[in-house]
Amino acid sequence: MIKLSANVLRMTDSDSRMKPDDSQLLLLKIEDKKKYEDTITYIYAGSDAAAVHKPITVYKEKNASAYLVAGRYAGVSETHLKYKPLSEEERKLVVEKLGAGKIVRFLSNEPPPVA
Repeated sequence: MIKLSANVLRMTDSDSRMKPDDSQLLLLKIEDKKKYEDTITYIYAGSDAAAVHKPITVYKEKNASAYLVAGRYAGVSETHLKYKPLSEEERKLVVEKLGAGKIVRFLSNEPPPVA
């Protein structure tokens, strides 16, 4: 079964081609990357020495002071980039490092709120 939201796709465990842990990954459509600048920001967060090898991927929207925090890169499929979700502590750290006055969204499998 495949569930769609605005720019995120979540594949459920019933898809037999998936690894068991893939259901926890967040997916960003490759075609949706057109909304963001070509330059990607990486934020290094974590208390362990290996954290430098697991950066958090951040995309900046074109012509805006808004950011999409994707998470920690986990792989790619033909149509999507895969990211591991962040903990609440990591989310707070990312917002702090991006600085005040920025609009920050986190990649999610939930549909965006209706205005």
